[in-house]
Amino acid sequence: MIFTKYLLSQFVDISHLDINEVCVRLSSIGLEVESAYALNVSKKVVVGKILSYEAHPDASKLNVCKVSIGTQELQIVCGANNLKAEAYVAVALEGAKIPNGKNGGMLIQKTTLRGVESCGMLCSSTELGLPKINDGIMILDKTAGSLELGKEISELPLFDDYVIEVGITPNRGDCLSVLGIARELAACYELRLKREVDMDNVITLGLGRVLQILTDEKINAHLLYRVVEIKQAYLPLDIALALARNGSLSEDIVCNFLEFGTYMTGVILNAYKLRECESKDIVLDNGLAAQLRIKKDENGLEAVFANSKLSVIGVSYGERHFGTRSEILIIEASYVNPNSLAKVLCDNAIMGDTQLTYRTTRGSNPDLEQGIEFLCTKMVGTSDVLVYSGSHNIAQSTEEISIKTTFGAINQLIGTQLEKEEIAMILKRLDFKLDATCDENFFMICVPPYRHDIQGIQDVAEEVMRIYGIDNVPSTPLFCLQTHNANATYFAYKHTRDLAHRLIANGFVECIHYVFASSQKLQELGFVRLEEELELINPITNDLDTLRTSLLPSLLDSIKRNENFGYKNLALFEIGSVYDDKRNESSKLAFVASGYKEEECYPHTKPEQWDFFSFGAVCQRCLGEVGFKNIRDESNKDELLASFGFVSEKILHPYQSAFVYVKDKPIGIIAKLHPQIDADIFICEVQVESNDFALTQAQEFSKYQKSMRDLTILLDRDIPFYCVREAIQKAEFAYLQNVYPIDVYFDESLEGKMALSIRMVLQSNDGTLKDTQLNEVVENVLKLLQDTFEATLRS
Repeated sequence: MIFTKYLLSQFVDISHLDINEVCVRLSSIGLEVESAYALNVSKKVVVGKILSYEAHPDASKLNVCKVSIGTQELQIVCGANNLKAEAYVAVALEGAKIPNGKNGGMLIQKTTLRGVESCGMLCSSTELGLPKINDGIMILDKTAGSLELGKEISELPLFDDYVIEVGITPNRGDCLSVLGIARELAACYELRLKREVDMDNVITLGLGRVLQILTDEKINAHLLYRVVEIKQAYLPLDIALALARNGSLSEDIVCNFLEFGTYMTGVILNAYKLRECESKDIVLDNGLAAQLRIKKDENGLEAVFANSKLSVIGVSYGERHFGTRSEILIIEASYVNPNSLAKVLCDNAIMGDTQLTYRTTRGSNPDLEQGIEFLCTKMVGTSDVLVYSGSHNIAQSTEEISIKTTFGAINQLIGTQLEKEEIAMILKRLDFKLDATCDENFFMICVPPYRHDIQGIQDVAEEVMRIYGIDNVPSTPLFCLQTHNANATYFAYKHTRDLAHRLIANGFVECIHYVFASSQKLQELGFVRLEEELELINPITNDLDTLRTSLLPSLLDSIKRNENFGYKNLALFEIGSVYDDKRNESSKLAFVASGYKEEECYPHTKPEQWDFFSFGAVCQRCLGEVGFKNIRDESNKDELLASFGFVSEKILHPYQSAFVYVKDKPIGIIAKLHPQIDADIFICEVQVESNDFALTQAQEFSKYQKSMRDLTILLDRDIPFYCVREAIQKAEFAYLQNVYPIDVYFDESLEGKMALSIRMVLQSNDGTLKDTQLNEVVENVLKLLQDTFEATLRS
């Protein structure tokens, strides 16, 4: 929406206000100012009058004009095609700087054109930096101000102006007009809106003598009709510039008047030629009269008919070509409910005139008399036009929107305490009506008919807030009681997704299988089955006749299925629910790998195969600090296997299988499949349920360098390394951060013993360790191993 201070002045006087402060205030009340600038017409461009003109003696497209600027007459050569004697024009004198000449900026100088001297320039609107209104020079009229010859154009009210563009949100259809903006400013600054004065030049002949309006049924539209007789129409300069700025200037002068009336007042205006609406069925005053019939069309929309359909109210104007002289017109002002109209257009996929439906579906001005009076006054004041007395009004009774509320409720929504009188005054300035009720605590608010966006108390509070100013409301902390959303379920879910992300990062693909399984397949693989009375009564298929007690069977099936399709190198995982023999549900993570870990690719000429240690390394990278204990080394292995869903260890490799531990707690198994089942598949299944998902605790770390010491000992070959590691860690030697194996050696010459090489990582938080400190730790570790495992230092 683009408007000027000059146009606003026709409804409200803001001459005493600072325009920059007005722009800030508009933005603060929801009409965001997107651009604002002052018109800057060049100096030495003055009002002139064309006295006469004649054709150039040596150029067919040029004319030599005699132009008066009051103190002198100038000879100016001009090529415009709209020259007219006695017309007032904008004359750029010698020394004037024109911002938009043919070659950009131009300095006006005395020159000779085809042998004829030219002392100035007659300017078009674009050459003065204004919107384009025609293809010739700009003709001045009284709408520009007092046209005193020689007066600078920049001093005229129409050009000593400020142009403002605001963004209108879809709910504020009432502000799609200059009147709507003026109402907002009047409410902000407690100003009084101007009202139209009575028109002169009104014909005593009533329009009822020449026009008859018929309605076949009850319609939803509100219509108002007047009749005008145009003897000669002229397009005023202020209308041309206003419409050109908004991109709605057309070639038809009457259409421009109608568009300007809508642009200024927000009332939808249309016109029909009286002679094209004449009906032979009626005769008034011994002559034919026009007849309009208002009824619903085939789409259920109110339409205007004469001998044919002329227009659809609020949707399409119809054909509009009026000319400029000797025509009697029927002027129509209309209003339809925006919500009802938008629903019908949407339901029936009707495409009307874009600009018209944009206005009507967002809410036009229902004060039809104000719009039609403004239009007629403008036409009478600027053209040779007569207006017939009287009007035809077709009104439908509409219910006012009333909202019952209290001042306390409004204050609570605003967040501050305003006096009752101040709230009432703001609402009255916004044209709301306040009525008291029988209950002293409540009152009724009647919404203005043009405010279609006001539906409830929240909207009313927002209106009070806009005018009062949100910056005037003190900031207060938000009081609320918020529950703790980070519960155990959230942490459990987050934990499982973290596990999934780690496995994906290590090249594993996530799978999802049915929670149902084959009882026969579970039995063949050595997994626990549900007790018979807890089995599924009505399974979806015979192959899925029970609930799964492990994720591994489905993953192994997926491995085989993909191998049959030619995919040999596979790494899959799944996180899901499993059940024990009592049908108790729990969550587990299982992942399997088959084939090569890395295929052959330069510079690695041989593929890297999965082995127990590389598969275990993935387990450690994904699960964190875990340890492995050989299944055969656990005295209660049968009990642990049963707790993890295994009836037997028939699918587990006899020498490459282990329990997975976290902080001395067994959580699952990791193994290679038994060679009789498959020689190249590694499996792991662990529990992921836990009641302790504490946040990671920050720990102090040393800024000093680490030192490493290696130690090779001889000890019984049946002693597993985890026993050695546990013994060293329980001793809690100073500076010892970690210990891990680096080599193991078996030989007959060792007589039933093995050579185990371990590496110790030592570091202090207080400083760099000295050799004496390092040697002391190594000696203590060696002594511990000698006392605990009868180990000896290998020489």
